[in-house]
Amino acid sequence: MTDSYDIAVIGAGPAGMSAAITASAAGARVVVLDDKPRAGGQIYRNVTCSPLSNTDLLGPDYTQGAELVAQFEACRAEKISAANVWHVGDNGEILFSQAGASASLTAREVVVSVGAMERPFPIPGWHLPGVMTAGGAQVMLKSDGLVQDDAVFAGSGPLLYLIVAQYLRLGVKVKALVDTTPKQNYLAAASLLPGALSHIDVLTKGIGLLNEIRRAGVPVYKYAEDLNVLGEQQAEGLRFTSKGVVHSLEAEHVFLHQGVIPNLNMTRAIGAEHAWNRDQLSWQPVINDWGQTSVAHIAVAGDGRGIIGADAAALSGQLVAWQQLARLGLISLSDAANHSQPLLQQLQRYQGLRRFIDRLYQPVDALRRPESAETMVCRCEEQTRGQLKAAFDQGARLPDELKGLTRCGMGPCQGRQCGHTVSELLAQWQGTEVEDVGYYRLRSPMRLINLTELARFQPHQQTHGVEVKS
Repeated sequence: MTDSYDIAVIGAGPAGMSAAITASAAGARVVVLDDKPRAGGQIYRNVTCSPLSNTDLLGPDYTQGAELVAQFEACRAEKISAANVWHVGDNGEILFSQAGASASLTAREVVVSVGAMERPFPIPGWHLPGVMTAGGAQVMLKSDGLVQDDAVFAGSGPLLYLIVAQYLRLGVKVKALVDTTPKQNYLAAASLLPGALSHIDVLTKGIGLLNEIRRAGVPVYKYAEDLNVLGEQQAEGLRFTSKGVVHSLEAEHVFLHQGVIPNLNMTRAIGAEHAWNRDQLSWQPVINDWGQTSVAHIAVAGDGRGIIGADAAALSGQLVAWQQLARLGLISLSDAANHSQPLLQQLQRYQGLRRFIDRLYQPVDALRRPESAETMVCRCEEQTRGQLKAAFDQGARLPDELKGLTRCGMGPCQGRQCGHTVSELLAQWQGTEVEDVGYYRLRSPMRLINLTELARFQPHQQTHGVEVKS
């Protein structure tokens, strides 16, 4: 029994599963740590054991994941499920919690494949009970078969339309779809359409979702702006303006979505270099063509490197695996190049589609940077835009300086829900670029842990090729 793995993969979505399958098939000692009970990530959550009697209603993009999950479960990699990684060291040490205890293991190479998270949607009332992300609504659907009748879905992007369509296929009544995609985005994206035509099937699928929603009789309000969740203690509806007309819809549940951004807390805490992506309006780790970060033994695969979608994420997982196999000396550099070249070419073909989608569904400034002083920015510490502006006026110019004065970013989510908003607000107030402002400085532990977990600590014992459940 060895005391170190060749490769540790953190996250078992499309990218992580593909990396593990590829690397373990080549003879590497691979361990996969995932925070969910079953592999699949968000896109393929519970695809092999859905609570729904007919998963076909969720669409082929979901059901096709069953084959990848089956390949992953059959591969030789050791799988540790329901494991929350809270530290990745520069020596390859990984600390994680599972079943109320902590453990450690080491690996020569690490693949971070923790995926994406939904972009914060800081509008008045977004902190009220009854308001959640559309992705959260999809999690309830895939995990437990739970849905909410008469909800209002608001925002823009392919995922929002997919979730509404999934609700309708299940016979769930949807109150309305409030689409915030501005008219100018359609005009701006038109010039990028030729570059996306190589994936005409994806474009056709998106149009089909919108037509499906309209045929179901769901009211669709286009070019919506000035969104406000109504209510004092509980969501009671949504007020907005569409084509110059003010609407107020009564609803106990409002589901918000305006795209996804990389889940950065792990790569930030590791110390990897990050840059601002002006097309996707988000931070992302700086990587080379093969996913390698500025930290020697850390690579990133999937949407955590920049939003690329599920199919491209799986390709990036394979790409990272081949490069790490070469770094470990398990294959030659020429073999790695031979395997990598077609993957790089396939990933390149996704770029035209990605640029089109990013431009078409780019969220407007007012939905990323709240304008009302009363709007909550940090929901954990209950800090409003007005309170943050007051701290800025006291001299806080950087995110950590703002954190020191207001505790914004110090709550349970550790800045996940306010970090991008804070960076953009500070840049706006200073009349500078987001790159000049930066982001919170994050450290381990990357997730909340308690003293009991720390006290119950022991090194993890390798069980190569066996699934270790909580």
